[in-house]
Amino acid sequence: MKKIEIEKQNKLIIYNIYNINGELIGTIPKEQEGRLSVEEWLKGVSCFVINEDNEILIEKRADKGLTPGKLDLCSGHIDGNELATQAMIRELDEELGIGIEKSLNVKRVTEKECPLNFESNGKIKNFFISFYCLQVKKEDVKFSRDEVEAIAWLPKQKVFQLIRSGKTKFPKEFDYEQIFSAVENICNGKKQENKERE
Repeated sequence: MKKIEIEKQNKLIIYNIYNINGELIGTIPKEQEGRLSVEEWLKGVSCFVINEDNEILIEKRADKGLTPGKLDLCSGHIDGNELATQAMIRELDEELGIGIEKSLNVKRVTEKECPLNFESNGKIKNFFISFYCLQVKKEDVKFSRDEVEAIAWLPKQKVFQLIRSGKTKFPKEFDYEQIFSAVENICNGKKQENKERE
């Protein structure tokens, strides 16, 4: 086993706990996440990973942890005092094998965190989620079977509709239109850059 993997297994992961106003109220070890009350919130990140064909990557989550077996974007918790972008870069590596050189190009899609309530194993988990977007080539993705059961590349509008209709882990009740519009703008900006280079 690699030294880094052993260190990671031995590292105690702590989550910061927040109230509904986003104020820090305490910490909890990762293993005790199931004990959080409905008044307690965590922070997380999610990324629209987009390939050269303008398709978005959808994961089927591994059958463990939060929202097992559900469809998702590349997502995860913010650990301890990580910044949101640091957490997103870490998750892109852990789940999809996208190395730091490529993941440094990740762009924040939402200025503010989105308050979302996820259903997981019959309980509601509250998260403030920061959304990101990353453009990669399909060949850059080598997903981890420990984290992800399967992946699919789908047209952007199909992914947006899956999220809107509640067919992913994301709650149906939230208005995602500003997020989708920002993702489109990032993709269209990249297309424009490529045309200008030609």
